[in-house]
Amino acid sequence: MCAPSSTHLWPGILLDRDGTIIVDHGYVGSVDRVEFIEGAPEAIATFNRAGIPVAVVTNQAGVARGLYGLDDVARVHQHIEARLAGYGAHIDLFLYCPYHPAGIVEAFARTSEDRKPGPGMANAAASALSLDLTASWVVGDRPEDIGLAKAVGASAVYLGTDDYQCPGVWSFPSLAAAAPFILERVAV
Repeated sequence: MCAPSSTHLWPGILLDRDGTIIVDHGYVGSVDRVEFIEGAPEAIATFNRAGIPVAVVTNQAGVARGLYGLDDVARVHQHIEARLAGYGAHIDLFLYCPYHPAGIVEAFARTSEDRKPGPGMANAAASALSLDLTASWVVGDRPEDIGLAKAVGASAVYLGTDDYQCPGVWSFPSLAAAAPFILERVAV
């Protein structure tokens, strides 16, 4: 007799990159431009210790705009991962969208469901990490991040000094400030 298979789905944290984990210096395509936002590595470490999968979902239009290539994005992510290790933190999955309809690099000059607020990267993270997106959190500093949360039914946290006025969106000045709030509400 065979038992039915069941896959347990987990809540996860989907983090924007620039302006959420690292300072948004505009098109960060090289490791020398990576600067952690104060408290972000420690916040990620708290999610890791709680057993919550963490994915980075980032639009990287700099590829489509010809400012840097796919290898540069990979190097930046490897650098972030290596630096996070020093804080006892890690990212379970890095996802990025190199496409932009106004791009100048033909291979990447198009629309894509992966580009936030489209659901592509969140769906890929859900598949790779067995996430229940409706029990997950999207954290970012732009309206596209909030749009992604709405597109997949996740809870939304807006990061920034201005108060984001939108029903169902929690606003905090930083990932470090948001982490305890999220941890209190995530059921693993």
